[in-house]
Amino acid sequence: MIQLITGAKGTGKTKQIIDMANENVQTATGNIVFVTDTDKYMFTIRPQVRIVNASVLKRGEADITEDSLIGFVKGLLAGNHDIEALYIDGAHRILNTTVLSMKEFFAEMFKVAKSTDTKIVLTVSEEEQNLPEFMRRY
Repeated sequence: MIQLITGAKGTGKTKQIIDMANENVQTATGNIVFVTDTDKYMFTIRPQVRIVNASVLKRGEADITEDSLIGFVKGLLAGNHDIEALYIDGAHRILNTTVLSMKEFFAEMFKVAKSTDTKIVLTVSEEEQNLPEFMRRY
């Protein structure tokens, strides 16, 4: 399952996804992973949640590609069969792209979530009414 947290920049999506991950600790039977591109939330997120800084995927000044982020997520899940929830804060920001151009990324995340029985929650800096049609299914 994929769940989206939508809203314009500055509307509290990051706080909401952090709160969700922290609350999930209470009921989780498996591991919880939080992927972002900064270390500034490491003291806000409970210690039971694994924090992964995706900026480690960067090589020099080159942007992280969709394929590398998808491969990274697949690698996390393949190496850790006990991950039940994966939270990704600002995938479009990590990829330095727009939500409109991420159709394949979201389709692949949906397939990964379904095939691994992992809940994937992503923040999207876009108002719900402005989401592209391909995202409305999530």
